[in-house]
Amino acid sequence: MLKKTSTAVIALFAASLIATSAYAHPTLKSANPPVDGTAAAAPTEIRLNFSEVVILKFSSVELRDQSGMQVATGKVATDAKDEKQLIVPLQAPLKAGKYTVKWVAVTADTHRVNGTYSFKVAP
Repeated sequence: MLKKTSTAVIALFAASLIATSAYAHPTLKSANPPVDGTAAAAPTEIRLNFSEVVILKFSSVELRDQSGMQVATGKVATDAKDEKQLIVPLQAPLKAGKYTVKWVAVTADTHRVNGTYSFKVAP
């Protein structure tokens, strides 16, 4: 009887772990330039680091300046060594001011998340 109870408890515990991870959503863990931070020098790219592997085909990043105008960027890519990172090359160095990054990420578990954050470039 004790063996059946132990087996049932272990199975229930394992099922709860699987259910928890199945419903977890990816999150933005870090960014460069940093969220609400200030870049001392004009960045040449934006890097977004997520908690899960990102599917590039369904993900996007948009950059806007302080007047709301879209800033031209290169093609979004993933880091060859870390597919949890989206990399956005900038076509020209950013001028001093405030910028907003708007991102959409779809991860390997097909969850779609989005968000925005701002950063400043120092004069």
